[in-house]
Amino acid sequence: MRTLGRGLLVLTVASLLTAACDVPGGVAGLQQFALRTKNSEPVRITLGPDRQMWFTEFTAGRVATVRPGGAIKEFPVPTGRAGPYDIVSGPDGNLWFTEFAGNKIGRMTPAGGFREYPLPNGYSGPYGITVGQDKAIWFAEQRGNRIGRLTLDGHLTEFAIPYVVPLVPKPYGVVAGPDGNIWFTEEGSAKIGRITPAGLLTEFHLPAASAPEGIALGPDGNLWFTEHGTTKVGSITPAGLVHEISVGKDSSPKNIAAAGGSLWFTDLGTNKLGRVTTAGQVTEQGVGGGYRQLEGLAAGADGAVWFAETHANKVARFR
Repeated sequence: MRTLGRGLLVLTVASLLTAACDVPGGVAGLQQFALRTKNSEPVRITLGPDRQMWFTEFTAGRVATVRPGGAIKEFPVPTGRAGPYDIVSGPDGNLWFTEFAGNKIGRMTPAGGFREYPLPNGYSGPYGITVGQDKAIWFAEQRGNRIGRLTLDGHLTEFAIPYVVPLVPKPYGVVAGPDGNIWFTEEGSAKIGRITPAGLLTEFHLPAASAPEGIALGPDGNLWFTEHGTTKVGSITPAGLVHEISVGKDSSPKNIAAAGGSLWFTDLGTNKLGRVTTAGQVTEQGVGGGYRQLEGLAAGADGAVWFAETHANKVARFR
């Protein structure tokens, strides 16, 4: 176990933006809000402690919040070119996020106060992030092939994922399971991993080249995941039983989240927002033309599904 330093505390003056609402093709229930900063690249989104939606801007290096009416408020991350990626609400009432390029874990108050925790290994590449049942912050180190655990007072523990080349794990998404363990995807080695709070690792094999990425806890108590390398989404029981569901031709499921009793996913291959019931019924909704790069998504307090359109430089709301 390693105790990190005091970190960096910076109070920022946020820029306030009112984004335009765009409803392409008259898609019922869809609102899209454009970011004023060009090429910001929003990637992940979460329900914040203030019950508003918060998201990361990877290229612009910002954390931002969007209101249901489309008003967007942005906060620059203190570290330049940090590449903020995934984001989650912590049990302390703050936002926690990964800095993929900055090699740090960031904490931000809803008022805009930042604190950053550098990781000890220089090429860790923190990616997915979640909160465990132990109230610690857990994250995947995509480049470092480790799972990290950071307590709210800055104590860091890292767990290496053993591997033999050429199958490098490249952990991507992480989520707290109903069994008290942390579950994660191994995009590079086509596995689902499970790690106990004490660091005991178990891995479950998927078909080769499935490239699992997003993972979420479903309303049925199973872990649901996307197979970015195939046209499928899947579920795994806490005991390790895997079930796969085909989505459709040309699909490439990316990220996944639970909302309204079902699982919702972004489809990178078809520019669609997908929904799969726990019984396996799949439906998809187009969200506009051109390459939009649908990425992270999350359920909002308003009952809508919110998602990021990275290439289109927008965040969107669907209900």
